[in-house]
Amino acid sequence: MIDQIVFWGLCAILVFVPLPIGSVEEWSVFVFEAATIGLFLLYVGGRLFVRSQARSFEPAVEEERTTLAGRLPRFFKWLIGVFLAFSVLQIVPLPAALVRILSPRAYAIYAGLVRDAIVAPSSWLTLSLTPGATIYELVLIVCYGLFGYLVLRTLRTRGRAEVFVVVILASALFQAFYGMAETFSGHEMILGRAKHYGVGSVTGTFVNRNHFAGFLEMAFPLSLGYLLVKARYFAMEKGLSLRRRILWFGQESLQWTLLLGLVPIFIGLGLIFSKSRSGIMILAVTAVLAVAAASSWREFSDEDGEGRGGEGGSRPRFGRIVRLVVALVLAAAVWIGIGPVIRRFSEVDISAESRRTFYKNTLEMVSDFPWSGTGKGTYVNAYAMYEKVDDRLRLSFAHNDYLEYAAENGIIGGGALILAGLGLLIWLVAMWRRRRLSFAKGIGLGAVLGVTAILLHGLTDFNLQITANAVYFTALAMLGVAVLSKNGNKKGDTYRRYMSPIGLAIAAVLAVIVLIPAVRDYLGYHDLAEYRRARAAARSVESAFPALEARLEKAAKISPRAVFQVELARLDMEMARVANESARDEDRDTFCDKAVARYELAIAANPIDAATHYEMGTAYLLYNFPLMTYQDRAKAYFRQALVFKPADETINLNVMFLYLTWWQTLDEADRSYAAGLYRKMLVRDPAFPAKLEGRWVQSFGTPDALRGLLADLPRTQ
Repeated sequence: MIDQIVFWGLCAILVFVPLPIGSVEEWSVFVFEAATIGLFLLYVGGRLFVRSQARSFEPAVEEERTTLAGRLPRFFKWLIGVFLAFSVLQIVPLPAALVRILSPRAYAIYAGLVRDAIVAPSSWLTLSLTPGATIYELVLIVCYGLFGYLVLRTLRTRGRAEVFVVVILASALFQAFYGMAETFSGHEMILGRAKHYGVGSVTGTFVNRNHFAGFLEMAFPLSLGYLLVKARYFAMEKGLSLRRRILWFGQESLQWTLLLGLVPIFIGLGLIFSKSRSGIMILAVTAVLAVAAASSWREFSDEDGEGRGGEGGSRPRFGRIVRLVVALVLAAAVWIGIGPVIRRFSEVDISAESRRTFYKNTLEMVSDFPWSGTGKGTYVNAYAMYEKVDDRLRLSFAHNDYLEYAAENGIIGGGALILAGLGLLIWLVAMWRRRRLSFAKGIGLGAVLGVTAILLHGLTDFNLQITANAVYFTALAMLGVAVLSKNGNKKGDTYRRYMSPIGLAIAAVLAVIVLIPAVRDYLGYHDLAEYRRARAAARSVESAFPALEARLEKAAKISPRAVFQVELARLDMEMARVANESARDEDRDTFCDKAVARYELAIAANPIDAATHYEMGTAYLLYNFPLMTYQDRAKAYFRQALVFKPADETINLNVMFLYLTWWQTLDEADRSYAAGLYRKMLVRDPAFPAKLEGRWVQSFGTPDALRGLLADLPRTQ
């Protein structure tokens, strides 16, 4: 009974995760995490309390051939273990000397912060540059693992596997139908939200067409495999006449077969009209692979073992139905109007050059953090250190899953995860080639090609960073393991080995521990969302300040994430500026004190966020304004802001402007530093002098003094 509840809970998760724009917002991620951990605790609890009735966890009495084995290969478990070990190592405080050996670049960053008196010296450091973000990402990854574990434990019969497949296909079919309806009708909404990105492209309930395409490209081959299984195409005897073939299909109801044939057609159409170039090319690749695989299959039987008939002349017929479906997809696309899709391919791909830049900079990051990485969830801040020009983007992901895994987890941890995924795919292909059961062959093909599709797409995008796509990738991989693993080999069959009560209790406790940071983050972000709504509705910050501050303080107390302290500091700075304009100097400095304290906590939680350092510098400048009492402290934070985002035009422009206005009071070291900044920006952007002059004229009216200062800049080494 318990495993049935867990199974249907997993199906409910599959239905839910694509709907709230792919579950990329904090609340929807938390729903997935809480639901998965809750189902895991339910499963463990059931195992504890009915352990003596072991049969209650086994499938109902059925023929052996309808029971699925579901055993992961040992190498996969070892590689995932290595990955998790390195993940934990990233967040555990280690002796500073050990961090210096494992990650010299991370140690140098900490040393620079200590040198400028931004953080206090410590003999214990973490390999992750932002441990809080790493914990959050690790919790999500663990939940993916728990979801896969539960899928493997509950998919124990063909009936459940079939229901699981139907849920996946129904979800994909809804996405395709809904997306095409919104786009072709001109309504262009996402479940009531106005669509701002990808207008004219089918995106379903996703924001990004590439992520929508990634979702459908996993489901398309599965729909082909399921169609062939239900049509009993795999079990068709060779040498039948056309009339006998028609009668053969009629055994399972020709109408039902034709209806199922519409599923891959609509999914394929949704993918094509997403106008995702990568998605369409991967659709073509998976279609070719499906045809090639189907055309080379041996004969099948209803049992594992020897197939019926020989291996001659009838092989090509197994790929005909796949070719027919692909042809119908293309014909339907042409009938609807494929012109916009063709124009999309004819456009100059300006993102290709950007991606090459992303990859080059990310490889540089990998070379600086080769063994331990920067830490999960740190890419968005760490990447800024390697930007060469300011493209006005805040790059959250590398647009290449493999490079991002290597950058955040290091060569060993990231390499173990990548090898686990690729190794599992190769293992699934090998198992698929050995199987003869029509059900395993069809569903297995769909799962294998779905996994292949998303792994290929990972070369040009970040689909596995999207919660919905990562969940479906996990579901397909475990579905493949469940249907392709063979029965009868008791060695390594962990399903019938029951964990001890102590082991089960430890697993439950660990699951609860994993849930705690997820709950804290959810509550913190919930309060932050409430604050932003209240802030937008407030007539003035001054009148609403007590309520706004209380809401943010509640969020900051719940979650240790830097974002909440930064928002509090910004609120205090806004009040400080109001007080400064009103000539309330004491109130201004009081708010500056509070802002500085908030920024210090934010920097301690995330020391590599350039924006936080820059804002801290501006807070010190507001003290005792306009006397610039804490000019030296401000300069220290500005320097660190440019360490963590050296190409940022706004920071460079404002810092250069301030240094030039302070020129007469600067020592030689500061003057050389300013000259170096100017010359670096001149290389990055030849228009920088004109922008600096515009900034100067805005404040002083004439550029003469600026030109004199620039002419006398000292040479830099």
